[in-house]
This record gives sequence, structure tokens and C-alpha cells, in this order.
Amino acid sequence: MCIIAAMILSATACGKTDYFEREETAEPEETETKHDPNAELIVQGKTVNVPDICEMSLDYLSISRDVKPKEPGSTYSQYSAADGKVYVDLCIAYKNLDTSAVSAYDTMKCTLVYADKYEYNGFSAMEIENRSDFESSKAVSVSPLSTEYIHYLFEVPDEVRTGGEGITIYLTVGGKEFKIEADPKAIDIVGLEMHPGADAIEVKSKTVVTTENCEFNVNTVVVTNDVVPANPGDYYAHFEAEPGKLIVDMSLYYRNISSTKIGVDKIGKSTLVLNDRYEYSGFVVAEKNDGTEFTDADATSILPLETGNIHHLFMVPEEIKGGNDPVYICFTIDNKKYKYVMR
Repeated sequence: MCIIAAMILSATACGKTDYFEREETAEPEETETKHDPNAELIVQGKTVNVPDICEMSLDYLSISRDVKPKEPGSTYSQYSAADGKVYVDLCIAYKNLDTSAVSAYDTMKCTLVYADKYEYNGFSAMEIENRSDFESSKAVSVSPLSTEYIHYLFEVPDEVRTGGEGITIYLTVGGKEFKIEADPKAIDIVGLEMHPGADAIEVKSKTVVTTENCEFNVNTVVVTNDVVPANPGDYYAHFEAEPGKLIVDMSLYYRNISSTKIGVDKIGKSTLVLNDRYEYSGFVVAEKNDGTEFTDADATSILPLETGNIHHLFMVPEEIKGGNDPVYICFTIDNKKYKYVMR
């Protein structure tokens, strides 16, 4: 008998059209749109009131290649910018003062102007489930007297971030125009740092690496839709991939050479990186009873001079199997970064 175990992974590499209906963004042109020169300025910490329509405030403004919800859940969606571009991410806290629900899509319309002449249209999404995920603004509503967090995203050339010219975002709410002014160099930059394996030590399959507390080697790395123990017993847990996805399973042999037991959950975290851009967090389990079953990482320790078989599991889109984009797994052991290159 087998037991299907719930697998909670962070599938953070969702393309921007995988989950949401996205509005097309036109190529920028020198703007001839007439904006209100006296538009009310919105600044951080100030609440703006539009009578009988809403109260709103600037939650944050950031620039990122990958836009994630404020408090990402174990599984969430994100928007990823095309090569050579970034997202300017405007997040507005919007409290509905109307007596009925309003579509998040209809709450506001926004335009970004760069260097006082280049204009970009955006599209919107709303955070859901306690800010842990995104949903298309066309699919959700803001209830009366409720406050929701609405993102307006503008995909712009990276030059907007580095060019030194200012940006102005115009918001139209209830027929009234507001504006937010910012220097791109002063905006929070999110997600433009190196990927976790960029400065990691590369390891090869079956090659033993010795650290202060252990000897380890990557045993196998397989891509499958069902992960089972090495020697399944009569009763065991296994991990099935969600529809349209696969699981990358990295088996790591870990020999404890320290003088005390080491908890599997303390050994280190892991991340799979696809195409030097998309990141997937790993979920760790260990084999026990001679590989007949899996056990949770936080419930398992490896005694001195014993060897454990630790599995790092990653839920990924099934397209990973037939693609040619580079893929590697980055993991940390004894505060050092290592990576295994799959292709």
C-alpha cells in the first residue's frame, strides 16, 4: 500500500501568461497624452480620499525582473519580464468606499511616463489569500469597506532603471487624475541580484566532497512524475507531480563525520535555477529503514559516522524535460554554496 504525500513547493517561475490574462503593452512612443499638470501627488504614508469611491495609499514602488506577491506562499505565481526589460511595480492599498463590490480591473487606470516623453501602458493584478498569491484584476473584486492590494505593472526597457531620467505614474480613479513621481535610482530594486548558484562550487555526480562536518556526494538526479523510496516497503509515502508538471529529484548521500547527530532539516536549503533566471525552492525528505520509506526532514537526524540518503525535490513545468535551457541545482552545506549542473 502506498500513501500519496502532499508536496508543498515554491513554484516561482510561472511566466506572466501562465496564470493571468494579460493586456498587451504597446511599444513606447513620445507621448502626446495630456495629463493634468495639477494632478494630486501621492506620496508614501499619505492616504488619498476619493469621496464615495475609495481611500488609497502607496504601499510600495519597486523595479524587478520577477514580480512576486508581498508574502509569497508555498506555491505562488509571478510575472517575469522579457530579456532586456524590467517591471516597474506599483502597489496600491485600495479601500472600497462604494456600497457594492467593484471589479479590481475597474478601480484605476495607470500610465507611466519616462523622461517626460516616453509613455508606457500597464496591466493590473490583485494580491489574494493574505497577499500570498496573485490573481488577474479581471477575475476578482474589492468588497465594500474592504482593503485590497492592487499592482499595476509596467514592462519597460532596463534603460528606464539605469538612464538617470525621472518617471511619473499617472493614476485615474473615479475620473480624477493623481500622480506619483520617482527617481528610478531611488526606487527599491528587487530580484536583480545574482542567482544563488552564480558563485557556487560545482560538484559532479558520485564525486565525494569533504566539509567540516560531513562527506557528501550527489548520487542521482532524475526527472519524474512520481518519486518513490529506493526500496519501497509494504507501506510508504510517495510524491506525485501536479498536472502539467514534473518533479526533479536530487538524491544526496550525506555521511556525518562530526561528533554529534545532525538534523536533516539543518543541513541546508536548495534551489533549482532554470535558464539563469527562474528559481524553484526545494522540499527535503529523507529515506529511512533501509530506503523502504520516506520521512520528514524535521523528524530525522543522522548519527555520527552514519550515512543518510537525502532527497531534494523540485516541482517544475513539464517543458523542462525537452528544453535546451541551462538547469542547475544550488544547495548549501556547512555554510558553503555548491551546485550540480543538470545541463
